[in-house]
Amino acid sequence: MKTGTINLARISRPLSTALATTACAGILLGGSAQAADPAPGRSAACPGPGQFPPIGHDPKFTDGNVALFAGGGYTVDGGAAEAEGLLVVGGDAVFAKNPGGVFNVGRVGAGSGILPASGQVMLAVGGNLKVAKGTTVDIGSGLISGPGYGGGVRVGGSIDEQGSLQTNGGERGSGRGAAAALDPYAGFGATVQAQSAALGALKPTGTAKAAGGTVTFRSTGPSTGGLQVFELASADLDGASTFVFESIPADASVLVNVTGAHPVSISPMAVGYNGERVDVYSSAHFGEASAKVLYNLRETPRLTLGGGGNFIGSLLAPKASADLTASTNGRVYVGGDVRMHGSGNESHNYPWTGTPVFSCTPAPGPQPSAPASPGPTPSTPGTAPSPSPSTPAGHKPAPTPTAPRSTAPGAPAPSASPDTPGGRPPGSSLALTGAGGTAALAGIGVAAVAGGGALLVASRRRRRRNG
Repeated sequence: MKTGTINLARISRPLSTALATTACAGILLGGSAQAADPAPGRSAACPGPGQFPPIGHDPKFTDGNVALFAGGGYTVDGGAAEAEGLLVVGGDAVFAKNPGGVFNVGRVGAGSGILPASGQVMLAVGGNLKVAKGTTVDIGSGLISGPGYGGGVRVGGSIDEQGSLQTNGGERGSGRGAAAALDPYAGFGATVQAQSAALGALKPTGTAKAAGGTVTFRSTGPSTGGLQVFELASADLDGASTFVFESIPADASVLVNVTGAHPVSISPMAVGYNGERVDVYSSAHFGEASAKVLYNLRETPRLTLGGGGNFIGSLLAPKASADLTASTNGRVYVGGDVRMHGSGNESHNYPWTGTPVFSCTPAPGPQPSAPASPGPTPSTPGTAPSPSPSTPAGHKPAPTPTAPRSTAPGAPAPSASPDTPGGRPPGSSLALTGAGGTAALAGIGVAAVAGGGALLVASRRRRRRNG
């Protein structure tokens, strides 16, 4: 891939068009590799190098690790749509969409396709679970073939089902106490804290510069343990909307250590990675970029992802509460409360490739409370064996993604946002929901700095039109 200043050279297209194209082809592309279609409701092992898929409908890979963790409570209101993968909540969980509707957990209408095996627990709540009147929480929808059915729910306290809680054949249990309900991830909060501290101690291998709402990360040295490490003050990250990664080695994962206790508010509008815009669904490297990047907000007390765009990369924030209206694409690990209340926004499960602790694991298993070494374990290529009921719990080494393809110089910039139209695919109860939409971006870097204000106004106007 061409490195240096980004050239936005891909025109985004609606997700419905992309899905129709892949359906006709009978495959779903994942960067330079292809993943074969699984049987209905089944998925293969964890993604290998170059296999992290773009956004699609079908399950592709099995991941028993935590996708979204809220150490405190988890609240869904407004028009939030979906949470892909295993959702673990230390406190109470409340689903109260306004004015009602379906919220998918585990398997989603359009996501990474990396999710727990059918029949596995997809929602674990340490406290009480409430589903408000008019809201349906749909767990593991459409997963209809072994090793089980649908997705399970385990609740430490009580279930207040004023609306509807559907497990599609999966288990449903309450009154177990927090430790049993969250097992084997009852100590995941301590894991998040320990990993954040260990990652935060790593020395930078590149530069990070913030200017006019754009943050540019540029590699200037070799990787550390398979990582490119950057450091940025939380006050500089606050207010950012455009993110540019330059000269990143093809085999490296990316760690952004965010320092200081300043609250961070981001309205993601565009992400460039080695010369290509990757936050639009038409990008062949949407999944690869999402799996490579992690932001470690070690001291941040409050995190806001505003707007309706796509945030690319994982979030590690052990001391924060989080307010989300944008869609996330990566792991989301927050020590405090999480509120999800946008318009069609989703959390898509792209495991981080930088350390096995947060990578994809074919089967659920206990996490260490502290890393075995001062830094993360280097990534190693390889694909885990296919999961089965006898697969032991544990972690496989994180895969190293392949190099993304280059962008043709001089091609026109994308004029559409990563929007997803509403509606349901034939034969499915899953809504094809998506991000609320971001404004078109004509350039990144100098152009984004100059036009940042106009882009933000256009984004707000578009969201008002979309209601």
